[in-house]
Amino acid sequence: MQLGYIGGHGRNDLFSRVGSQATQGSSVDFGQFGVQQFSRFTGLIRPDSVGATGLTFRWRMGINSGAFQVSSSVTVGSGGAAFDQFNYGRFADFSFTSIDSTTTFGIVILGEPLR
Repeated sequence: MQLGYIGGHGRNDLFSRVGSQATQGSSVDFGQFGVQQFSRFTGLIRPDSVGATGLTFRWRMGINSGAFQVSSSVTVGSGGAAFDQFNYGRFADFSFTSIDSTTTFGIVILGEPLR
């Protein structure tokens, strides 16, 4: 699902949320996307404040919708994180799987074609 276009390089917004709130002990599912036209994902994750273990951001990729063969995650602490990951599938799913304290966050993930 293409939500927007950023000119110059052909990046497309997969999703973005600004000023969203996540509560301690919960998870946030950003959804599954058809991404076969992208070679990589990039973006930024910025929590306003987190505890000692931060937010765990997970991405999963697969060749069929709902069935994922590749999964990885990164912990995002205070100050935020940049995200840059090769795409290995036709579908991708993004989520925060662990949240150690209630926080407000901003996130934007872009799909990029071949560089």
